[in-house]
Amino acid sequence: MESKELKLTPARIVLFEDIFLITMGLITALLLHYRILSIAAVPLISAVICTAAHSVFAVIFWFAFRIQKRVIRHFAVRDYMQIIFALAFIHTVSYLFRFLLHPNYRFSLPVWVLSFFITTVYLLGSRIMIGYLFAYYKKSQQSSNAKKLLIFGAAELGLTLKNSIESQPGSGYHIMGFLDDDSSKAGKLMEGYEVYHAEKNLQKTIQRLGITDIIIATKTLAPVRKSKFLNDTIQFQLRIRELPSLERWFDSQFNLNTIQQIDIHDLLNREPIQLQNDEVALALKEKVILVTGAAGSIGSELVKRLAEHSARQIICMDMAESPLYDLQQGLLQSKIKGAFVFILGDVRNEANLRHVFETYKPHFVFHAAAYKHVPIIEHQPTEGLQTNVKGTWLTATMAAAYGVEKFVLVSTDKAIHPTSIMGATKRMAEMVTQSLQQQFADTEFIITRFGNVLGSNGSVVPLFKKQIEKGGPVTVTHPEMQRYFMTIAEAAQLVVEAALMGKGGEVFIFDMGQPVKISDLATNMIRLAGLVPHQDIQIEYTGIRPGEKLYEDLFADQEKVEHTHHKKIMIGKVQQYDYAQIETLLKQLDTLYPAASPLQIQEFIASFVPEYKRTTPAVPSMAL
Repeated sequence: MESKELKLTPARIVLFEDIFLITMGLITALLLHYRILSIAAVPLISAVICTAAHSVFAVIFWFAFRIQKRVIRHFAVRDYMQIIFALAFIHTVSYLFRFLLHPNYRFSLPVWVLSFFITTVYLLGSRIMIGYLFAYYKKSQQSSNAKKLLIFGAAELGLTLKNSIESQPGSGYHIMGFLDDDSSKAGKLMEGYEVYHAEKNLQKTIQRLGITDIIIATKTLAPVRKSKFLNDTIQFQLRIRELPSLERWFDSQFNLNTIQQIDIHDLLNREPIQLQNDEVALALKEKVILVTGAAGSIGSELVKRLAEHSARQIICMDMAESPLYDLQQGLLQSKIKGAFVFILGDVRNEANLRHVFETYKPHFVFHAAAYKHVPIIEHQPTEGLQTNVKGTWLTATMAAAYGVEKFVLVSTDKAIHPTSIMGATKRMAEMVTQSLQQQFADTEFIITRFGNVLGSNGSVVPLFKKQIEKGGPVTVTHPEMQRYFMTIAEAAQLVVEAALMGKGGEVFIFDMGQPVKISDLATNMIRLAGLVPHQDIQIEYTGIRPGEKLYEDLFADQEKVEHTHHKKIMIGKVQQYDYAQIETLLKQLDTLYPAASPLQIQEFIASFVPEYKRTTPAVPSMAL
């Protein structure tokens, strides 16, 4: 029968090395005791017997504690402690073994105490040295193309990320150190890596170390501080990412693939707008609420926001079938609690609207249904008038007829000094809504006005994202064009807040911080994707489109603004319009549809919206 070949596995190598060091530890202790601490002859027979027994005990305990199975380069504090405990057991048993020997062959207690401490130094020192040499070897093997990484956060989460990267040699990261806002940590070493201040000399640190990547590994960073850090670092050719939620990071077993890109929302450079009215939930509880345009960006977020406040029923109405289906499925999958009704309907259809109001008798109406794309409505002005103006009129008058408590119009900053058909029709929708307050006092008609919503359907953010994914170019209309931005969640919660705050007839204007250049937004999105603008991805300027303007305002020059209890919500004092005058407008509107020329429509709008200033000649309808 052939004997099996004994393979020299890493575990066996570790076992042989450890037993050798344990034996050498005892021999060193004997020499130290008999040749330095006291001058006496070493009892050779005793040394041979005790050393052999000591080695046997070491093998037994090493297998019992599975020490040889532990990977040295991944040793942790717990592993080192188990080695110390195992050595303590071995030396205790070896000392007790002396009582089985003749008194002439026994070693005294000091020999075993010395052996324990010397062996502990040997074993722990060997593992520390092997771990260091392995790490040094891995670093030396990294190619010059390795990503040079700074970890923002020199606390527990940052150290966990560091350990995860070091445990995955193929990650491609070469850790250069930590960043932290804590001045007391700056200049110190954390597990062998220097901590650099996240503000002081940040630019020099990035350039001197040749940093290519930064991962944010802290969940205590305030939004404004995070935004400032991103704006300070994004100018360099860096890839900036962050750890996901702690739950997801731990559930993924620290998989580096779960590290996510920075959200463009983090670059708004302001605190997120928070809902402050504690009476909102009470006011909405057990109410029936109709949301028109419910499948749109603002409408769908409004539905989710309203559902959080225990509304009795939310009627989701939209004329777009597929988006309405997506909303329905999204609410089901998210397990948002609430009683929802989904209605496929057009706000321009009076009979359809009457059926909805008659059947469900809503207490509140949030009117978000509108055509909003400037270039499209510039070419299809009659459709813009029918939906944005007549659709608002029909929905609002139906609300008054059925005793709705509050009707809330979602408007836009493009209604101020409008230069586009879309902006002008939204201004007319505001006029319609205000005029109804004079005629129907039992219903409170409220207008909310804000700028662009970051990431909404058809906005520049999803467009830029698709263009970047395809390799560019990213198209921007004009290098100086700028807009006010807020997140979808902020817009929805402020609409709800203003609705409950309003008493009827107000135009609520939202403070959206400083306007953002669209070209800067495009540049930052390219950089956040880890690419270099004008090198990896080109930015092309296509020219201002019909009806667009470089800058938007939140209120007109002649409008006065009053502050409310919410620092981000103001009330604009705008010109009031007579109900009879608006009725005349609607009658004239019916004569325009659908055969009026673009010039006739522009002249009609200008007669009711004196501040409307068309920037381009009347354009014909788009060919189908």
